Amino acid sequence: MRIIFVRSNPVDPDSRVEKEVNSLVEAGYKVEILAWDRSSKYRIKESYVKLESGDVKIYRLGIPASYGGGMRKNLWPLVQFQMRVFSWLIKNKQRYDVIHACDFDTAFISNKVAKQLKKKFVYDIFDYYVDAFGVPNKLKSYVINQDHEIINGADAVIICTDKRREQIKGTSPKYLAVIHNTPAYQEDGFQKLDLNPDKTKLVYVGILGNGRFIKEIVEIVKRNPQYEFHVGGFGEYEDYLEAVANKYSNIYFYGKLPYHKTLELENSCDIMTAIYDPKVPNHYYSAPNKFYEGLMLGKPLIMAENTGMDATIAKYRIGEVIEYNMVNLEAAIEKLVERKFEWGNISTKMKNLYKEKYSWDEMELRLINLYKYL
Repeated sequence: MRIIFVRSNPVDPDSRVEKEVNSLVEAGYKVEILAWDRSSKYRIKESYVKLESGDVKIYRLGIPASYGGGMRKNLWPLVQFQMRVFSWLIKNKQRYDVIHACDFDTAFISNKVAKQLKKKFVYDIFDYYVDAFGVPNKLKSYVINQDHEIINGADAVIICTDKRREQIKGTSPKYLAVIHNTPAYQEDGFQKLDLNPDKTKLVYVGILGNGRFIKEIVEIVKRNPQYEFHVGGFGEYEDYLEAVANKYSNIYFYGKLPYHKTLELENSCDIMTAIYDPKVPNHYYSAPNKFYEGLMLGKPLIMAENTGMDATIAKYRIGEVIEYNMVNLEAAIEKLVERKFEWGNISTKMKNLYKEKYSWDEMELRLINLYKYL
């Protein structure tokens, strides 16, 4: 069975896409990726994504657009992307049997092509579109209706937590799988970088933009020399972070990192943050990568109330849950430093939780079973 993954980012990196593709290739499927590069303008570029299971061919469409701009800022680029995806899928119909579309912004057009060409169609919902992105109010009911139609018509649907069943309430998927976005465990562990053992090291690697308390952490670390902030990723704050890292000796900016380097950096630090604005409806249902990475690596987590997995953090006392403000954030860091004597027990508890409930081995099995069903 040949599969084409369709994603509205360049997959450079995209941990969930890469994990799913890697698992499917290992299971014997032939997989390729069609992706959107928003950083420059070109027709199409072919290259390879290097995965443990081998090199996977990727076709990138170069259409300039902003990250995090939502539908309001990116409407015309999004329309162009839809047209280019449609064209590629039609022209290359002999290359695939299944279209695996990630989120509504690829599922909308992919679903139409799948119906037209009688291909199998998998709808992988990373984020529920109207709750996660800047959809204009006038378009919201249309997007919801279209989204529900796609969910009901798909051969299989994937969501990333059980809680997300609430978001797709009113739909009747033919086959529904819950696949948590958890990292794959490595038997030989992850390397540790040579960082200062005398400092409390906070770490965040991901999208560098508003609503994630990145600038707030910078402000706290600037006035507390006993802390270090290790930050990586890409987005609108890149220039800002590069500037503050050059100015302050306890702030380190790594830029965009491949996923294994992200895990190495997180494994070398002490406290992880997964802080999102609870006012954004999608964050209530979110399952941040950082949560699962923290569990696997055994690193205490700081999260905001009413966002994703905060109840798990509170229930197992494996970090701190805060009100979404800077005062609470600073107090939470201090509390975790005071609980340093507990870090060993917290680490063991988190790693056990990962193995028992969220391991990628289990998620991989769910994905393979879905494709066996197809």
